[in-house]
Amino acid sequence: MTTDTRSGVLARLRPGPNQSWLELFYDLTFVASLVVLSNSYSNDKSITHALWLAIVGSLIWVALVETTLLTNRHTLQRFWPRALYVLQMLLVLLLAIAADDTVGNNTEYVGPIFALVTATLIPLYLLAAKERPELLDFARHHAVRSGIAGVIFVLSPFYGDVWYWIPWVVAVAIIIAPDRGMKFDQALDRHHLVHRFGEFTIIVLGEAFLKIALIATEEPLDQVDLLGLPLTFGVIYAIWWMYFTDVTPAGLPESPGRIRVWIAAHLPLQLSITSLAVGMSLILNPSIDAVEPAYIRMILTPLLVISLALAAINLTQRTDLGRRRARVHGLAALAFAIAFTVLQLTEGFDEEITAGVAIVVLSATALSIRRIDVPADESITAERLPELD
Repeated sequence: MTTDTRSGVLARLRPGPNQSWLELFYDLTFVASLVVLSNSYSNDKSITHALWLAIVGSLIWVALVETTLLTNRHTLQRFWPRALYVLQMLLVLLLAIAADDTVGNNTEYVGPIFALVTATLIPLYLLAAKERPELLDFARHHAVRSGIAGVIFVLSPFYGDVWYWIPWVVAVAIIIAPDRGMKFDQALDRHHLVHRFGEFTIIVLGEAFLKIALIATEEPLDQVDLLGLPLTFGVIYAIWWMYFTDVTPAGLPESPGRIRVWIAAHLPLQLSITSLAVGMSLILNPSIDAVEPAYIRMILTPLLVISLALAAINLTQRTDLGRRRARVHGLAALAFAIAFTVLQLTEGFDEEITAGVAIVVLSATALSIRRIDVPADESITAERLPELD
């Protein structure tokens, strides 16, 4: 073999970028799509529009989870799987853009574009089965489901703008339905999955920081709200602290069913963080002169949902520590519900008072969690702590 031939063979065998870096790029693309939805919500704060964006955000999240569960079990080393991976990123971003541009004609583009997203999953599953025969049943079932769901979504223009959500729910249920004859945690890299969800959560929190910071730059430095700015950052930081105190150190639950609940609870958590960023940015927005009751909803409702999601995640652990932490988050959700009711009935409220209430509740929650003693038989061992790759 000549030197040139040997070099060519080595070039073909040389691996591409490390998969962890590709996954991080994938996460950034998905967060970019959430930024598009967030900006759309900033322009139209109605409940109807918020629900529409939540539906689209849920579709994006389902695609993220399905692809993550596949790449968790199978490493994408070859060119074509990586090319499909990147194509899916582009389609998801296009999906978010279409969701913003087609309000009032919701299904004309969003459904067919998501059908293309599901279509990218089919060859990814088949390629995984070819390279890892032990994944044959898993890959075959999910490829068929993705195909059926894709057909349902591609027909979306015929459903109309009233009842489209019914076939969409059916299609998503087909995608995420449990596998018969295969445990959900079979061939699952637990550490990698916890790490991936932690990465995506922290990037979503970063997007919230970015939105708040960009709003703050719309005013001269000497006119920046010196009370509102630390309040908004404090709320986001408190969520970060609670997530990475509760969720990542505990790892995944043991049973497959509880792993599914653990994953599903991240959907309202991450969408609510995105929604909260819009609500918190109202505190610093110089173009807003009058305070509206809807602004309270945009701040306290996401915080209530975040608290419930953290409670659900902790309950999946089936430990005394998990139950005690879940109780604390449940009480926080109750406090947010009471604050929402009181502030809605009170005249003279403003966004800073609402953010102040949020800080008080979150601080009390964080202190309560910190005071919880971890019994020796339930202490978080070093083996369960997620490590950085």
